[in-house]
Amino acid sequence: MIKLNHVSFSYQNGEANEMQVLSDVSFQASRGECVVLCGKSGCGKTTMLRLVNGLIPHFYAGKLEGNVLVGGQEMQQTPLPQTSRIVGSVFQNPRTQFFHLDTTGEMAFNLENQNLPRPQMKKRLEEVSYRLNLQELMDRNIFELSGGEKQQIACGSVYAALPSVIVMDEPSSNLDMESIRKLQKLIRMMKDEGRTVLISEHRLWYLEGIADRYVLLEDGRIRQEFTPEAAADLSLEKRKALGLRAVKREQLYELRPDMGLIKQKSTGLEIDGLQFSRQMRQVLNVPHLEIPSGAIVAVIGENGAGKSTFSLCLAGLLKHTGTVRIDGKKIAHKKLPEQVYLVMQEAGHQLFSDTVLGELTLNNPALSEEKGKEVLTTLGLNGMENRHPGSLSGGQQQRLSLGTALCMKRKLMLYDEPTSGQDGENLLRTAELIRAANKQAASTLIVTHDPELILRCATHILHIHAGEVKKFIPLDERGVIYMKKVFGEDAQTKKPQKTGIPRLLEFTGRHRPLLGAAQLLSGISALFLLGPFVCVYFAARVLLTGLTGGGFAISSLVQWGVWALALELAGLIINFAALMCSHTAAFHTEKNLKMAALRHLSRMPMGYFEENPSGKLRKIIDENSAQMETYLAHQLPDLVSAQVTTVASLVLMLAMDWRIGLPLIVLMLASFACQMTMMGEKTMNFMKRYQDAQEEMNHEAVEYVRGISVIKVFGQSVHSIRRFKEAINAYRDDALAFTMACKPGYVGFNTVVNAAFLVLIPAALIGMTSAGDLTAFIENFLFYLIFAPACASVLNKIMYMSNYKMQAMESMRRIDTILLAREQSEAQEPQMAQGSDICFEHVTFTYPTGEQPAVSDVSFTAKAGTVTALVGHSGSGKTTIGTLVPRFYDVQEGRITLGGVELSEISRQEVMGKIAFVFQNPKLLKTTLEENIRGGCKNASREDILRAARLAQCDDILAKLPEGIDSIVGGKGVYLSGGEVQRVAIARAILKDAPVIILDEVTAFADPENEVQIQAALKELTKGKTVIMIAHRLSTIQDADQILVMKAGSLVEQGTHQELLGKNGEYAHMWADYNQAIAWKIDRKEEVKPC
Repeated sequence: MIKLNHVSFSYQNGEANEMQVLSDVSFQASRGECVVLCGKSGCGKTTMLRLVNGLIPHFYAGKLEGNVLVGGQEMQQTPLPQTSRIVGSVFQNPRTQFFHLDTTGEMAFNLENQNLPRPQMKKRLEEVSYRLNLQELMDRNIFELSGGEKQQIACGSVYAALPSVIVMDEPSSNLDMESIRKLQKLIRMMKDEGRTVLISEHRLWYLEGIADRYVLLEDGRIRQEFTPEAAADLSLEKRKALGLRAVKREQLYELRPDMGLIKQKSTGLEIDGLQFSRQMRQVLNVPHLEIPSGAIVAVIGENGAGKSTFSLCLAGLLKHTGTVRIDGKKIAHKKLPEQVYLVMQEAGHQLFSDTVLGELTLNNPALSEEKGKEVLTTLGLNGMENRHPGSLSGGQQQRLSLGTALCMKRKLMLYDEPTSGQDGENLLRTAELIRAANKQAASTLIVTHDPELILRCATHILHIHAGEVKKFIPLDERGVIYMKKVFGEDAQTKKPQKTGIPRLLEFTGRHRPLLGAAQLLSGISALFLLGPFVCVYFAARVLLTGLTGGGFAISSLVQWGVWALALELAGLIINFAALMCSHTAAFHTEKNLKMAALRHLSRMPMGYFEENPSGKLRKIIDENSAQMETYLAHQLPDLVSAQVTTVASLVLMLAMDWRIGLPLIVLMLASFACQMTMMGEKTMNFMKRYQDAQEEMNHEAVEYVRGISVIKVFGQSVHSIRRFKEAINAYRDDALAFTMACKPGYVGFNTVVNAAFLVLIPAALIGMTSAGDLTAFIENFLFYLIFAPACASVLNKIMYMSNYKMQAMESMRRIDTILLAREQSEAQEPQMAQGSDICFEHVTFTYPTGEQPAVSDVSFTAKAGTVTALVGHSGSGKTTIGTLVPRFYDVQEGRITLGGVELSEISRQEVMGKIAFVFQNPKLLKTTLEENIRGGCKNASREDILRAARLAQCDDILAKLPEGIDSIVGGKGVYLSGGEVQRVAIARAILKDAPVIILDEVTAFADPENEVQIQAALKELTKGKTVIMIAHRLSTIQDADQILVMKAGSLVEQGTHQELLGKNGEYAHMWADYNQAIAWKIDRKEEVKPC
């Protein structure tokens, strides 16, 4: 498919002795092959890609010898438009290949160039977006995407054109781990479809199991080719010598140099209340952070978490709130650039000189030429001092920026992805440079997704998630485990395209026009309701004329009264219509919000509900959707009405007499300024804390009430109420803080709003001195006397409506914590499990809220029709293994197969249909026993349900209930014991008749009589099934086909009961302890001492 015959090439750079970049290179790649070009920076990898995609010689001029064939066509003679039909290119920086502002247009760009008919183009885009899972990225603004999302669009655009060959130039360089996993799947898919993939890459580990060959280039020549096995076997020293980075995932975490732990003797960097927002959306919030002097901190987190924003704020390039102290000294925002140096991700943006050496001396004139050359030698750029920085490769530009940072000697050093384009040798050099620069600095922060760099120079880990500091820990053994967990899991939440009120309006659906109509009618109603004030003014003028001897015009007074009444009634009727529209839209929006949340929850894995209790979810959905319904139904129309009234009032005040109106307008502007102080980022943060505290207090109240019987029995009321009391105190403190934050603005607002007459009287006195017609002036003054109180009322309404708007925005953010929670991925082309064998292959899993792995490198196979027992101490990982089988969670490392097919490749419905899980503490719904059992099979007949109940030993339960199987559990005094509930749950599992059964301590809470019946029920349930049984009572698993002994998350022993006893290991000790425990009895001679 690709063939290079004795190719040599040198770029045309205007110099007499142009250096050859490639020299006598011969290379072939077959159809469906994935070949990786690797080697040190500047070895010719990118040039080879440019030869294949035709950019050489059609775009990059130079001297080319030999010939390049792709699909039988000679690239030198093939024009670029024709080449683009054969070869698709994905560049290191996807922005350089974008031609459109929206994602859909960019995806269609190549298809338009191929003159594909519009219907076919639309169909192709739908197919590609589905296959690559890009539906959420379609119709988006390119500039709103993260680096990983841009890379996905670039790949999708190339994939849609159906090229035979795809070349990729360091596609993973700017991606986080989640995006790399998506890229990994895409490359595997393209290879499986028979496309030839040629990749130039420094990060090699993610291509394990995909690459067919590794081609090592050195000084423009192919030095060596490696098979995947040979490349994986290269030692660390050999990889260093060849300039290669980790080839396998486990090599990412090889032993690092002894950095030593930094003890908190002094603080190098201290941050208080650092906040940054974009368009009323908080992007970054760091309440307090202390970093020790001399620490090198790796800032990690998913793309879009706020890491780069954090570094830009610290560098003084973004205006933020809060304080920054370096070595104990508070640094003003304007002074930060003098104390902080930031090496940006795109190094070319920081290079301004016309020579490499001049770049070092540009901001450091005292640096001598000799010293500058020494620095360049340290950077691996010796001999390049007179070259233009723009002629360097991306990796060389990054090293030059690092050298500039080294020469600047700032107190705080910041690096944003400093190894994105670096080979193995220069990665080590970069780590050494960062450590050298840190010796002259107070602290150093590195924003990176590169574990190889972190392990070679960092002393601490700072994990930023959703703009907040989630964890700050030393990079000791615990820190490395935590880092592996962060890099091994996908982001738990998606990023919204819109936030606040625009996000809320997405749920109005087809009723959105009603909301627009409500706002329009509210505005019209406001104008009509202003009419009575104007009528009263004109009536007052008639009265004034009468009082001054001009006579009372009764008919005019009646006329103005009628007009006032008519306008008032018209305004009320229009306002009623507006409220009807807004209420209709609001009710449907609330319904849509709740339905969207419930639909989303139905697609979430079971593990999500373990971490988010039902009470918490109910509160988030019910209370926040009700808050937004109130805002749309009442407060939004009122806000529009108040705003229209304000504008109309300003016009009227200027129209009547600007001399009196102008001071009032100034007063209104002052009141708006006071309002703005109550609606800033600080107040939003206080509101968030207030609502968080309210949520926590409600949760603790529920927990306290639920456990009050236990509290009373054990007399623990003082201790048990402590957490509840702390939650109440926290709520009090946050409510008070929120109130005090609003206090200055609120006091100022009320003072200004109620000071209208203090302004009116001086304005009237001044106006009277210059008034030609005193009567006309007094008549105009009457208008302001009548209108001023109305203005105060309107301004008060605007203030409260703005506060309600902030509450609605916060409510939408809270519901988005559910709506944007990451769903479990569903296979695009689901496969069917071939059998019921369960196989764990090197499975490692850490709970989302945990730090240590719950299970670590666990491998075993549970054959179809056999019983596998899991034993071990509490917390050893037994239940975790059980929950991983039905895919309650996805594993971070390794894989689990069912019937030879990986769980992620089987549809969720298929997985749940093949597995029955009997929990340790099962739940029954408040409905009939028949419906509770029917949960195992919705289409089961009543006879099938009765048979399942009989096999589960439930006959005695049905006999004692007043209505038998039709009795409602939890109603009319129908309650079941723990053992009886367990038997009903087993009946449900028997009815389901799944080939795989998971039993989690099903006899844990049963009395002897119930245990006998449960054991009989289990015999019926497990006949011919694959069974995984979790047990503490070792007597119940003696006959198991295999017993797995777990300890601290690891599988330490495996075998039958007799085999494990013969090993005299962990299981034998547990068996001895178990027998001793069951033989224990109360001795009357022994004294049981009270606690």
